Amino acid sequence: MQDGSRRRARLILILGIVLALFAGGGTFLYASQAQTAPAPVIPTTPVLVAAREIPAKTQLTPADLKLQDYNVDAKPAAALAKLDDAIGKITIAPISVGEPVLSTKFSDPKNPAFVVIPASFVGPDGNLLPNTPNFRAMSISVSDTNAVAGVVQPGDSIDIMLTLQFDPAKFYDKVKPTQVADFTAKIILERVPILARAASVYTIRVDAATAERIAYIQGSGGSIVFLLRAPKDERASGTTGAQGSGFQTTFKIPIPEKLPAP
Repeated sequence: MQDGSRRRARLILILGIVLALFAGGGTFLYASQAQTAPAPVIPTTPVLVAAREIPAKTQLTPADLKLQDYNVDAKPAAALAKLDDAIGKITIAPISVGEPVLSTKFSDPKNPAFVVIPASFVGPDGNLLPNTPNFRAMSISVSDTNAVAGVVQPGDSIDIMLTLQFDPAKFYDKVKPTQVADFTAKIILERVPILARAASVYTIRVDAATAERIAYIQGSGGSIVFLLRAPKDERASGTTGAQGSGFQTTFKIPIPEKLPAP
């Protein structure tokens, strides 16, 4: 009886070992297959994101942007995917590092925003270059009559002509016998960009010193006239101004003379 019980116990033990070996082998085989199975492919698409902090009213440069793969399902609907679609555009809201660049972050083409300092004066690190002028945006009122009938628009380039009634006695202690009070006209600024317009109020970009001179001109009673430049015309005018004697000589205007007494 004892021998029979021992044989049964050994058989049960052997059977348990065999079952354990089968279970271990199956687990190992399953795990091996799981490790070698390829991971599911998640579809992605390139999205334009900010490479650094971009403040509002910034004209975008290649250094501001980079492409990053996004899950197709997670891509914002208005996100851009090409550098050319963003470079040169002006932001109307800040964009954080890594944030997708949306078309809604740009100014409306019908009502464009402007930047005080152009992107050409901004270095790759986002700081101003050492030779950057002290640019300022200032607004001046010019009637349509003096602004090419009001056709001047943001993005245009103009020359500014000053017309002024000049009295030498107001500025000099000793007036030369040949100096007389008269009107004078002169182009005083060239290639001035028009940044914005609201009716007859124009916003222009000038340096700080020039802004002071323009304010003086307006305060002294001088009249400003816009001369519209053709696109890509960067030539200097080369003029020297106009006043009475030069006007008479150039156009050969006859000078009236007194009639002798009858």
